[in-house]
Amino acid sequence: MTGPASALDTPWDSPPSATDLIEEAMRWHFDERTGSPFWLERAKSLHFDPLTDVRTVDDLTLFPNNVDDLRDTRIEDLIPRGYGEVKDLAVPPVVGESGGTTGAPKRVFALPDVVEQSWAWYHHRLVEHGIADGDSWLGVMPAGPHMAGILARDTAARFGSVFFTVDLDPRWAKRCMARGAVDELRGYVTHIIDQVEWVLRSQAIGVMVITPPLIEALCAREHLVELVNQKVNTIIFGGTSMDEDTRGLLRSEVFPEVDMVSIFGSTMIFCAMPERPGTTAGHPPIFDPPSPFAMFSVIDPATRRPVAYGERGQVLTHHITRNLFLPNNLDRDTGIRHPHRHGYPGDAVSEFAPVKEFGDTAVIEGVY
Repeated sequence: MTGPASALDTPWDSPPSATDLIEEAMRWHFDERTGSPFWLERAKSLHFDPLTDVRTVDDLTLFPNNVDDLRDTRIEDLIPRGYGEVKDLAVPPVVGESGGTTGAPKRVFALPDVVEQSWAWYHHRLVEHGIADGDSWLGVMPAGPHMAGILARDTAARFGSVFFTVDLDPRWAKRCMARGAVDELRGYVTHIIDQVEWVLRSQAIGVMVITPPLIEALCAREHLVELVNQKVNTIIFGGTSMDEDTRGLLRSEVFPEVDMVSIFGSTMIFCAMPERPGTTAGHPPIFDPPSPFAMFSVIDPATRRPVAYGERGQVLTHHITRNLFLPNNLDRDTGIRHPHRHGYPGDAVSEFAPVKEFGDTAVIEGVY
Protein backbone atom coordinates (compact mmCIF):
# COMPACT_ATOMS: atom_id res chain seq x y z
CA MET A 1 0.00 0.00 0.00
CA THR A 2 1.40 3.37 -0.95
CA GLY A 3 1.38 6.35 1.38
CA PRO A 4 -0.38 9.65 0.78
CA ALA A 5 0.68 11.64 -2.25
CA SER A 6 1.32 14.76 -0.20
CA ALA A 7 2.24 15.75 3.33
CA LEU A 8 -0.89 17.89 3.23
CA ASP A 9 -3.01 14.71 3.11
CA THR A 10 -1.22 12.86 5.92
CA PRO A 11 -3.44 11.90 8.89
CA TRP A 12 -3.04 14.27 11.81
CA ASP A 13 -2.33 11.33 14.12
CA SER A 14 0.66 10.34 11.96
CA PRO A 15 2.03 13.76 11.06
CA PRO A 16 4.72 14.48 8.47
CA SER A 17 7.81 16.50 9.20
CA ALA A 18 7.14 20.21 9.52
CA THR A 19 9.54 20.92 6.66
CA ASP A 20 7.73 18.56 4.30
CA LEU A 21 4.35 20.02 5.24
CA ILE A 22 5.48 23.63 4.88
CA GLU A 23 7.16 23.04 1.51
CA GLU A 24 4.05 21.27 0.19
CA ALA A 25 1.84 24.06 1.54
CA MET A 26 3.90 26.75 -0.18
CA ARG A 27 3.66 24.91 -3.51
CA TRP A 28 -0.11 24.53 -3.11
CA HIS A 29 -1.11 27.93 -1.72
CA PHE A 30 1.19 30.06 -3.91
CA ASP A 31 0.78 28.37 -7.27
CA GLU A 32 -1.51 30.28 -9.66
CA ARG A 33 -3.31 27.02 -10.51
CA THR A 34 -4.08 25.90 -6.95
CA GLY A 35 -3.73 28.86 -4.58
CA SER A 36 -6.57 30.99 -3.26
CA PRO A 37 -7.30 34.50 -4.57
CA PHE A 38 -6.63 35.70 -0.98
CA TRP A 39 -3.01 34.49 -0.89
CA LEU A 40 -2.19 35.00 -4.55
CA GLU A 41 -3.12 38.65 -4.22
CA ARG A 42 -1.17 39.12 -0.99
CA ALA A 43 1.88 37.39 -2.42
CA LYS A 44 2.36 40.39 -4.71
CA SER A 45 3.24 42.63 -1.75
CA LEU A 46 5.46 40.20 0.18
CA HIS A 47 9.15 41.07 0.46
CA PHE A 48 10.12 37.41 0.00
CA ASP A 49 9.18 34.47 -2.22
CA PRO A 50 7.18 31.81 -0.31
CA LEU A 51 8.14 29.17 -2.87
CA THR A 52 11.86 29.53 -2.21
CA ASP A 53 12.25 31.32 1.12
CA VAL A 54 9.79 29.49 3.41
CA ARG A 55 10.78 25.98 4.51
CA THR A 56 10.83 25.91 8.31
CA VAL A 57 8.55 26.84 11.20
CA ASP A 58 10.70 29.90 11.91
CA ASP A 59 10.26 31.01 8.30
CA LEU A 60 6.50 31.28 8.85
CA THR A 61 7.10 34.44 10.85
CA LEU A 62 8.15 36.16 7.62
CA PHE A 63 4.47 36.45 6.80
CA PRO A 64 2.48 39.43 8.04
CA ASN A 65 -0.39 38.69 10.39
CA ASN A 66 -3.32 38.87 7.98
CA VAL A 67 -5.92 37.41 10.31
CA ASP A 68 -7.82 40.70 10.74
CA ASP A 69 -8.49 40.64 7.00
CA LEU A 70 -10.75 37.66 7.67
CA ARG A 71 -13.37 40.00 9.13
CA ASP A 72 -14.22 41.24 5.63
CA THR A 73 -12.79 38.69 3.16
CA ARG A 74 -15.28 36.73 1.06
CA ILE A 75 -15.11 33.03 1.86
CA GLU A 76 -14.93 32.28 -1.87
CA ASP A 77 -11.63 34.19 -2.00
CA LEU A 78 -10.13 31.97 0.72
CA ILE A 79 -10.81 28.66 -1.02
CA PRO A 80 -7.81 27.41 -3.02
CA ARG A 81 -8.41 27.15 -6.76
CA GLY A 82 -7.17 23.56 -6.59
CA TYR A 83 -10.54 22.55 -5.12
CA GLY A 84 -12.45 23.95 -8.11
CA GLU A 85 -15.42 26.28 -8.11
CA VAL A 86 -17.52 26.45 -4.95
CA LYS A 87 -20.67 25.67 -6.95
CA ASP A 88 -19.07 22.44 -8.18
CA LEU A 89 -18.04 21.12 -4.75
CA ALA A 90 -19.83 17.93 -3.67
CA VAL A 91 -20.07 19.29 -0.13
CA PRO A 92 -20.12 23.04 0.58
CA PRO A 93 -17.54 24.46 2.99
CA VAL A 94 -18.25 24.65 6.70
CA VAL A 95 -17.93 28.31 7.69
CA GLY A 96 -16.83 29.11 11.22
CA GLU A 97 -16.63 32.47 12.94
CA SER A 98 -14.56 33.65 15.86
CA GLY A 99 -16.39 34.61 19.03
CA GLY A 100 -16.40 38.31 18.23
CA THR A 101 -14.53 39.07 21.46
CA THR A 102 -12.24 41.62 19.80
CA GLY A 103 -14.66 43.20 17.32
CA ALA A 104 -16.40 42.00 14.19
CA PRO A 105 -15.97 38.22 13.90
CA LYS A 106 -13.32 36.67 11.68
CA ARG A 107 -14.41 33.89 9.31
CA VAL A 108 -12.65 30.77 8.10
CA PHE A 109 -13.90 27.69 6.28
CA ALA A 110 -13.15 24.00 6.06
CA LEU A 111 -13.95 21.40 3.45
CA PRO A 112 -14.61 17.72 4.26
CA ASP A 113 -10.97 16.60 4.13
CA VAL A 114 -9.87 18.96 6.90
CA VAL A 115 -13.11 18.61 8.89
CA GLU A 116 -12.54 14.87 8.96
CA GLN A 117 -8.90 15.21 10.03
CA SER A 118 -9.58 17.75 12.77
CA TRP A 119 -12.68 16.04 14.13
CA ALA A 120 -11.03 12.58 14.09
CA TRP A 121 -7.96 13.90 15.90
CA TYR A 122 -10.16 15.45 18.61
CA HIS A 123 -12.18 12.25 18.99
CA HIS A 124 -9.01 10.21 19.47
CA ARG A 125 -7.82 12.58 22.19
CA LEU A 126 -11.12 12.17 24.07
CA VAL A 127 -10.79 8.39 23.79
CA GLU A 128 -7.48 8.81 25.63
CA HIS A 129 -9.52 10.31 28.48
CA GLY A 130 -11.69 7.23 28.72
CA ILE A 131 -14.92 8.59 27.23
CA ALA A 132 -17.03 5.60 26.25
CA ASP A 133 -19.23 4.90 23.26
CA GLY A 134 -22.95 5.26 23.72
CA ASP A 135 -23.28 7.75 26.59
CA SER A 136 -25.77 10.47 25.65
CA TRP A 137 -24.28 13.95 25.38
CA LEU A 138 -25.60 17.36 26.38
CA GLY A 139 -23.99 20.30 24.58
CA VAL A 140 -24.26 23.67 26.32
CA MET A 141 -22.00 25.42 23.83
CA PRO A 142 -22.58 28.03 21.14
CA ALA A 143 -23.51 26.67 17.73
CA GLY A 144 -24.68 28.77 14.78
CA PRO A 145 -21.54 30.40 13.39
CA HIS A 146 -19.41 29.04 16.25
CA MET A 147 -17.66 25.74 15.67
CA ALA A 148 -17.76 24.56 19.30
CA GLY A 149 -21.34 23.36 19.19
CA ILE A 150 -20.92 21.74 15.78
CA LEU A 151 -17.80 19.93 17.01
CA ALA A 152 -19.65 18.66 20.10
CA ARG A 153 -22.52 17.37 17.96
CA ASP A 154 -20.26 15.62 15.46
CA THR A 155 -18.03 14.15 18.17
CA ALA A 156 -21.04 12.72 19.99
CA ALA A 157 -21.97 11.03 16.71
CA ARG A 158 -18.48 9.48 16.52
CA PHE A 159 -19.11 7.97 19.94
CA GLY A 160 -22.44 6.60 18.73
CA SER A 161 -24.27 8.85 21.16
CA VAL A 162 -27.56 10.72 21.26
CA PHE A 163 -26.86 14.45 21.34
CA PHE A 164 -29.00 16.97 23.23
CA THR A 165 -28.30 20.67 22.99
CA VAL A 166 -29.17 24.02 24.54
CA ASP A 167 -29.08 27.27 22.57
CA LEU A 168 -26.33 29.65 23.64
CA ASP A 169 -25.56 33.06 22.16
CA PRO A 170 -22.24 34.21 23.67
CA ARG A 171 -22.21 37.47 21.73
CA TRP A 172 -25.41 38.61 23.41
CA ALA A 173 -23.90 37.82 26.82
CA LYS A 174 -20.78 39.83 25.97
CA ARG A 175 -22.90 42.75 24.81
CA CYS A 176 -24.78 42.69 28.11
CA MET A 177 -21.50 42.73 30.03
CA ALA A 178 -20.08 45.54 27.92
CA ARG A 179 -23.01 47.84 28.70
CA GLY A 180 -23.25 46.80 32.35
CA ALA A 181 -26.64 45.09 31.99
CA VAL A 182 -25.98 42.77 34.94
CA ASP A 183 -29.62 41.85 35.59
CA GLU A 184 -30.21 41.12 31.93
CA LEU A 185 -27.15 38.87 31.79
CA ARG A 186 -28.18 37.12 35.00
CA GLY A 187 -31.63 36.49 33.52
CA TYR A 188 -30.11 35.06 30.35
CA VAL A 189 -27.86 32.69 32.31
CA THR A 190 -30.86 31.58 34.39
CA HIS A 191 -32.70 30.84 31.15
CA ILE A 192 -29.77 28.67 29.98
CA ILE A 193 -29.48 26.73 33.24
CA ASP A 194 -33.23 26.15 33.32
CA GLN A 195 -32.91 24.37 29.98
CA VAL A 196 -29.95 22.34 31.21
CA GLU A 197 -32.01 21.21 34.17
CA TRP A 198 -34.93 20.15 31.98
CA VAL A 199 -32.65 17.86 29.96
CA LEU A 200 -30.77 16.45 32.96
CA ARG A 201 -33.98 15.63 34.80
CA SER A 202 -35.50 13.66 31.96
CA GLN A 203 -32.55 12.14 30.09
CA ALA A 204 -29.64 9.80 30.86
CA ILE A 205 -26.79 12.22 30.14
CA GLY A 206 -23.32 10.73 30.39
CA VAL A 207 -21.23 13.53 28.89
CA MET A 208 -21.86 17.26 29.29
CA VAL A 209 -20.00 19.90 27.25
CA ILE A 210 -20.24 23.32 28.87
CA THR A 211 -18.38 26.56 29.59
CA PRO A 212 -16.77 27.47 32.94
CA PRO A 213 -19.14 30.38 33.76
CA LEU A 214 -22.13 28.13 33.16
CA ILE A 215 -20.64 25.41 35.38
CA GLU A 216 -20.46 28.00 38.16
CA ALA A 217 -24.07 29.05 37.50
CA LEU A 218 -25.15 25.42 37.59
CA CYS A 219 -23.38 24.99 40.94
CA ALA A 220 -25.67 27.64 42.49
CA ARG A 221 -28.46 25.03 42.36
CA GLU A 222 -27.62 22.32 44.90
CA HIS A 223 -30.20 19.91 43.53
CA LEU A 224 -28.68 20.29 40.05
CA VAL A 225 -25.20 19.51 41.36
CA GLU A 226 -26.62 16.31 42.88
CA LEU A 227 -28.24 15.47 39.56
CA VAL A 228 -24.95 15.88 37.69
CA ASN A 229 -23.13 13.69 40.20
CA GLN A 230 -25.79 11.01 39.84
CA LYS A 231 -25.89 10.92 36.05
CA VAL A 232 -22.89 12.47 34.36
CA ASN A 233 -19.63 10.58 33.82
CA THR A 234 -17.61 13.33 32.13
CA ILE A 235 -17.78 17.12 31.99
CA ILE A 236 -15.90 18.60 29.03
CA PHE A 237 -15.43 22.32 29.53
CA GLY A 238 -13.85 25.22 27.68
CA GLY A 239 -14.50 28.49 25.90
CA THR A 240 -13.30 30.75 28.72
CA SER A 241 -10.50 30.48 31.24
CA MET A 242 -10.81 28.77 34.63
CA ASP A 243 -8.31 29.35 37.44
CA GLU A 244 -6.65 26.35 39.04
CA ASP A 245 -8.24 26.90 42.47
CA THR A 246 -11.73 26.72 40.94
CA ARG A 247 -10.81 23.69 38.88
CA GLY A 248 -9.41 21.93 41.95
CA LEU A 249 -12.51 22.70 44.00
CA LEU A 250 -14.84 21.41 41.29
CA ARG A 251 -12.90 18.20 40.83
CA SER A 252 -12.37 17.35 44.48
CA GLU A 253 -15.47 18.65 46.27
CA VAL A 254 -18.28 19.61 43.91
CA PHE A 255 -18.10 16.81 41.32
CA PRO A 256 -15.84 14.20 42.96
CA GLU A 257 -17.25 11.29 40.93
CA VAL A 258 -17.17 13.07 37.57
CA ASP A 259 -14.18 13.19 35.22
CA MET A 260 -13.49 16.78 34.21
CA VAL A 261 -11.66 17.37 30.93
CA SER A 262 -10.77 20.88 29.90
CA ILE A 263 -10.40 21.82 26.24
CA PHE A 264 -8.85 24.72 24.40
CA GLY A 265 -10.05 25.52 20.93
CA SER A 266 -9.56 28.18 18.32
CA THR A 267 -11.49 28.82 15.14
CA MET A 268 -8.37 30.34 13.60
CA ILE A 269 -6.55 26.99 13.77
CA PHE A 270 -9.72 24.97 13.20
CA CYS A 271 -9.22 22.51 16.00
CA ALA A 272 -9.92 21.86 19.67
CA MET A 273 -7.46 20.28 22.08
CA PRO A 274 -8.38 18.29 25.18
CA GLU A 275 -5.89 18.64 28.01
CA ARG A 276 -2.92 16.31 28.11
CA PRO A 277 -3.98 13.00 29.72
CA GLY A 278 -2.71 12.13 33.17
CA THR A 279 -2.68 15.59 34.71
CA THR A 280 -2.52 15.16 38.47
CA ALA A 281 -4.40 17.19 41.07
CA GLY A 282 -2.82 20.55 41.76
CA HIS A 283 -1.23 20.83 38.33
CA PRO A 284 -2.73 22.95 35.54
CA PRO A 285 -3.76 21.19 32.32
CA ILE A 286 -1.41 21.36 29.36
CA PHE A 287 -2.66 21.51 25.77
CA ASP A 288 -0.74 19.93 22.90
CA PRO A 289 -1.86 21.04 19.41
CA PRO A 290 -1.93 18.76 16.34
CA SER A 291 1.47 19.91 15.15
CA PRO A 292 2.59 20.66 12.48
CA PHE A 293 -0.91 21.25 11.04
CA ALA A 294 -1.70 23.62 13.92
CA MET A 295 1.13 25.00 16.02
CA PHE A 296 1.60 27.26 19.03
CA SER A 297 4.54 29.51 19.83
CA VAL A 298 4.61 31.32 23.16
CA ILE A 299 6.47 34.57 22.63
CA ASP A 300 7.40 37.89 24.12
CA PRO A 301 5.17 40.21 22.05
CA ALA A 302 7.77 42.99 22.22
CA THR A 303 10.65 40.93 20.78
CA ARG A 304 8.60 38.23 18.99
CA ARG A 305 11.04 35.67 20.43
CA PRO A 306 9.99 32.57 22.41
CA VAL A 307 9.91 32.90 26.17
CA ALA A 308 11.67 30.26 28.26
CA TYR A 309 9.82 27.04 29.10
CA GLY A 310 7.73 27.59 32.20
CA GLU A 311 7.31 31.32 31.53
CA ARG A 312 4.22 33.22 30.37
CA GLY A 313 4.05 34.84 26.97
CA GLN A 314 1.53 35.68 24.27
CA VAL A 315 0.33 32.83 22.09
CA LEU A 316 1.17 32.86 18.38
CA THR A 317 -0.55 30.33 16.13
CA HIS A 318 0.03 28.80 12.70
CA HIS A 319 -2.50 26.75 10.71
CA ILE A 320 -1.23 24.79 7.68
CA THR A 321 -3.62 22.57 5.75
CA ARG A 322 -4.64 22.11 2.14
CA ASN A 323 -7.81 24.09 2.91
CA LEU A 324 -6.32 27.04 4.67
CA PHE A 325 -3.00 28.69 5.38
CA LEU A 326 -3.01 31.11 8.35
CA PRO A 327 0.50 31.74 9.64
CA ASN A 328 1.83 34.11 12.27
CA ASN A 329 -1.44 34.93 14.04
CA LEU A 330 -0.93 36.67 17.37
CA ASP A 331 -3.74 35.38 19.58
CA ARG A 332 -5.62 37.31 22.28
CA ASP A 333 -4.47 34.75 24.91
CA THR A 334 -1.33 34.44 26.94
CA GLY A 335 -0.10 31.14 28.36
CA ILE A 336 2.76 29.21 29.93
CA ARG A 337 5.18 27.59 27.47
CA HIS A 338 5.93 23.84 27.54
CA PRO A 339 7.56 21.34 25.17
CA HIS A 340 5.08 19.38 23.05
CA ARG A 341 4.45 16.01 24.68
CA HIS A 342 5.45 14.12 21.49
CA GLY A 343 8.45 16.33 20.76
CA TYR A 344 6.72 17.83 17.73
CA PRO A 345 7.58 21.35 16.49
CA GLY A 346 6.06 24.27 18.32
CA ASP A 347 4.93 24.56 21.92
CA ALA A 348 2.36 23.12 24.25
CA VAL A 349 0.58 25.67 26.45
CA SER A 350 -0.97 25.77 29.91
CA GLU A 351 -2.89 28.40 31.90
CA PHE A 352 -4.42 30.26 28.99
CA ALA A 353 -5.67 33.70 29.99
CA PRO A 354 -6.93 36.56 27.83
CA VAL A 355 -5.08 39.82 27.58
CA LYS A 356 -7.03 42.79 28.97
CA GLU A 357 -6.91 44.60 25.65
CA PHE A 358 -6.26 43.34 22.14
CA GLY A 359 -5.47 46.06 19.65
CA ASP A 360 -7.77 48.90 20.67
CA THR A 361 -10.50 46.62 22.02
CA ALA A 362 -11.20 45.56 25.60
CA VAL A 363 -11.41 41.77 25.88
CA ILE A 364 -14.64 40.47 27.42
CA GLU A 365 -14.94 36.70 27.91
CA GLY A 366 -18.57 36.52 29.03
CA VAL A 367 -20.00 32.98 29.04
CA TYR A 368 -17.79 31.82 26.13
